Amino acid sequence: MKSAVNFLIGSVRVRAECPYPERVMNICAQNNIPFWDYERTGPTTVEFSVYYSGYRKLGDLAPRAGFSIERARKKGVPFFLWRLRRRHALLIGLVVTLLAVWTLSLFVWEIEVKGNETVSTREILEVLEELGVGIGSFGPTVSTEAIANDALLRIPKLQWIAVNVSGSRAEVLVRERIDKPEILDKTKPIMVYAVKSGVITRMSVLEGMKVCKEGDTVQAGDLLVTGIMDSIASGKRTVHAMAEVWARTWYDLSASMPLKMTEKAYTGREKTKTALFFAGGRLNLYFNSGIGFADYDKMTTVKRLTLPTGNVLPIAVVKETYREYAPQESEMALLQAEQILQKRLLARLRRHIGDGEITSTSFTSSLHNGVLTVTLSAECKEQIAAERPFTPEEMAEALRPSEKKTN
Repeated sequence: MKSAVNFLIGSVRVRAECPYPERVMNICAQNNIPFWDYERTGPTTVEFSVYYSGYRKLGDLAPRAGFSIERARKKGVPFFLWRLRRRHALLIGLVVTLLAVWTLSLFVWEIEVKGNETVSTREILEVLEELGVGIGSFGPTVSTEAIANDALLRIPKLQWIAVNVSGSRAEVLVRERIDKPEILDKTKPIMVYAVKSGVITRMSVLEGMKVCKEGDTVQAGDLLVTGIMDSIASGKRTVHAMAEVWARTWYDLSASMPLKMTEKAYTGREKTKTALFFAGGRLNLYFNSGIGFADYDKMTTVKRLTLPTGNVLPIAVVKETYREYAPQESEMALLQAEQILQKRLLARLRRHIGDGEITSTSFTSSLHNGVLTVTLSAECKEQIAAERPFTPEEMAEALRPSEKKTN
């Protein structure tokens, strides 16, 4: 920050010669002349930087104080403008450029949305654009409070929104509405059923009546815990059945891949195209749009231009790099291919069982016409219970009075 201020004000690098160079520094301090970057270059010479006003004051003090000074170099905006005093076209061009940059910084060229998870960024940006906040909007005229209130009416899923415009950048902060938790109706008849087939190893019933027991074999869809129970007072009563049922389950999964495959061998030849994006338009900085490569990869890099103040300009430099490659046939080692397929099968199995546990695994491999097939046989322990309401037919059957047997 200090270097930027010095550049705007202008500074002079001074070389002073004195039998006692430290005396020059004392004179600067006594006369309130700021200096920096002090360097002793010889037995009787020193160099340091001062502002132009300080340089002129030292020039007046030098003959009386017994030292001599000379200007080594000067830098800064005032000296640059002084050199342009007779080049009117360049001076006018500089002023026009600065005015254009300042004017463009008053428009919104970048919008960032933070805090959204379920509501898409695209939906928020579309609503804001309808309300007057979009790429190219004039920042000083944006009424952030009114826009935030209107946006909440148009996006009911949002609980709170704030639009902060700073220069050419708009930051949108949102907080999504939290839905009210569903109240559990414990009198509604709900059953617990099996979502997978297996052998029950453990049952933890919080509510309801067991229909199965540990050691039973169940199929997917079988009833595990019923929500309709016997009652001495009314004959039947309904509850919301809740339970965790763990079971041994088995899986057989297969995956295949060819051992011969095509790989990319890069030739080292590249072609780069550069373009400018300005306020939604594109300006190509190349003449020949052809690629000239039969097989290639395309990589695109985008760099936005920003001012030293942090304001983003509506200009982006886009570089498209095309890398040529030659397709080559290669053959993978059998052991390597088996390891890759085994990892894929284990990852697929873990997705199937969720929080379950894999207790044992075994793999078998077969090769046919250059295609390797690996089969995974696994035994797992997982939670197989899920809840669902009774259908009308199931309710009628469950509430039907039981028939007494007669001899």
